[in-house]
Amino acid sequence: MIVARPWLVLHTLAISALVLTGCAGDPGAAVAASEGSLVETEGMPDDLARHIADPGHCPSDLLDHVYTVQHHVTVGPNRSVHVVEMFTLRAFLRPVRRGALLLPGPVSVASFYEIDVDGYRFQSDLARQGMFTFAVEYEGTGESTYPTDGFSVSQDYLVDETRTVLGAVRSLRHIPRVDIIGESVGGGIAAELCADASRTRSCVLASMVYLHITPFAQAVFLDPGFIAFLESAPNGYLNVGPPLYFNVVERSSPDVTAAILATQPGVYSVAPLLDPANIPWWDPTQANVPALLIAGTEDDIEAQDDPELLAAAYGSARRHQPTTTIVRITGAGHIPRVEPAPINGQFRDAVLSFLHL
Repeated sequence: MIVARPWLVLHTLAISALVLTGCAGDPGAAVAASEGSLVETEGMPDDLARHIADPGHCPSDLLDHVYTVQHHVTVGPNRSVHVVEMFTLRAFLRPVRRGALLLPGPVSVASFYEIDVDGYRFQSDLARQGMFTFAVEYEGTGESTYPTDGFSVSQDYLVDETRTVLGAVRSLRHIPRVDIIGESVGGGIAAELCADASRTRSCVLASMVYLHITPFAQAVFLDPGFIAFLESAPNGYLNVGPPLYFNVVERSSPDVTAAILATQPGVYSVAPLLDPANIPWWDPTQANVPALLIAGTEDDIEAQDDPELLAAAYGSARRHQPTTTIVRITGAGHIPRVEPAPINGQFRDAVLSFLHL
């Protein structure tokens, strides 16, 4: 559930009563204002209530304005996950609401999906399509809570807490089924969440590792010295500085590199960095919704045969195996979304086409 801070309850109730009626007062979108009491929200723009309360139709420029609000989802006693939501007013007016849960890789926070450089504001791009979008910061990262033992933030731990987040955002915005978009560790979480077709609509998996990695990745990330370094991190946490992002930014332009290195370094649980020592550490076989797999032809982490192996395994335990689509981006490396044009645009277009937006 999402729990409200006492001083925010009245403000949130008022906003929720207005937001959920839609610009034109659509009764089909109306929801009891009491649901606002479940929301712990920060940064709700004051003008949002005024625009939605206007009895006339919202002008197109307001319908397409991207709003950003912050949520904290309670996932256990004294535990919460920070979620950054972006949306436009059009999202409230869709006959069937759409939402996307964005799950980052390790040593990344929510802003990694909204790099402040033209062409790289991926979360905004989705929001402008009329989707409610939610970028997640796992426990042990960013503004979420930090378990005492950073080594405890395992795959199962992250799947369990993110399942709670998924339920919370569906309830918050009354979204029947959510599209899950995951990168790297986030993709492994996404695939396991997508075993539940009643709550998820589709699964996008990018920058992945399933069974086979390259010799470079083997030498760097599975090096016994590097693993020993991670295992020696005090309380399971590592203060991650810019040097560890070498593989993230190796193909990025200078302005994108600068934006990433200005926002992503910080204190992180090391558990997700240790997971690849036990390949495969996540299970795609129970997945039950269609999937899009995005890979680069010059990926130096995931072996070139790995997408096919993942596609074969995805949903394989189901009687009716869900469809998988593999998109290979020519010339792309491990994280096409942060690489120069036209690669970043090809990534975005592949996702939008798969989501039918």
